[in-house]
Amino acid sequence: MCTSFLAFKSNQFAITGRSLDYDQDNSYKTVSTPKGTVFHSVLNNGVSWTSSYDMVTVDSVVSGSSYPIPFEGMNSVGISISGNLANAQYPSGKSGSTISSDDFVNYMLAQVSSLQLVPSLLQNLNIKSNWQYHYILFDSSGNSMVVEFANGDVICTANKTFVLTNNPNLNFQLENQNNYANCKNWFPGATLPDTGDQFHGQGMYGIPGDWMSTSRFTRVTTMLKYSANLPTSVSEAVYLSKRIIDSASLIKGIDCGSSATGKPIYTQIQIVKDLVNGVVYTREYGQDTWTVTQV
Repeated sequence: MCTSFLAFKSNQFAITGRSLDYDQDNSYKTVSTPKGTVFHSVLNNGVSWTSSYDMVTVDSVVSGSSYPIPFEGMNSVGISISGNLANAQYPSGKSGSTISSDDFVNYMLAQVSSLQLVPSLLQNLNIKSNWQYHYILFDSSGNSMVVEFANGDVICTANKTFVLTNNPNLNFQLENQNNYANCKNWFPGATLPDTGDQFHGQGMYGIPGDWMSTSRFTRVTTMLKYSANLPTSVSEAVYLSKRIIDSASLIKGIDCGSSATGKPIYTQIQIVKDLVNGVVYTREYGQDTWTVTQV
């Protein structure tokens, strides 16, 4: 399970947040790649591309894989990408090159300077993989695009909510927000803390509190709607993004899948990125401090 979002305020900040939740214990590494690096597809099929930009990715070191798998990153022109597990029917048989989903993050960050370029870059691309993902891209100007794969087609959608989780697809998630249209950050006749009554907190009454994909999407979308305009500095926006990602993160033991004795599904890593200033913050489960990497 994963949650990705952008907190944006024009001419002030563009901060992404992201969690990665899984039941298999993995390790993670942050990788800096300079402009001019030549990438070769992990499929070893002769496909290669050259990075036009400096890049930082966060890679999963998966047991049994001969290489780390990038699932998150940004480049030096402020393009961000997050790969989240979701149903996907990848394109095949098209006229372009074939890459793996394990290549996708590097492939995009190496070549994309504007989200407007994404549809044409993917138009003839084939993808071969046992893993299924959809992706959300952001830029430092507050634009967002979701890339999904259905029936062998690429679907690129501008996403004004700035949020992506897992299944179901983006259209379902957007329509589902109508169920929470009456939720707001105040409540008529609300009990206030200064009354001494401990039953305050009615603001956002009705927002789902579980960790299902639809609930995380709604919770984060709503928090951004009411809070993203309040920070007055980059540091405040980074702090806000860390708190929002906490609200969508799982501690060990809260979700054990289909059995009470199953492996805990938990948030293994949290990632925050400052797209304007090119800074990546990472924190793995059990750590109090964040590691900082400059693009």
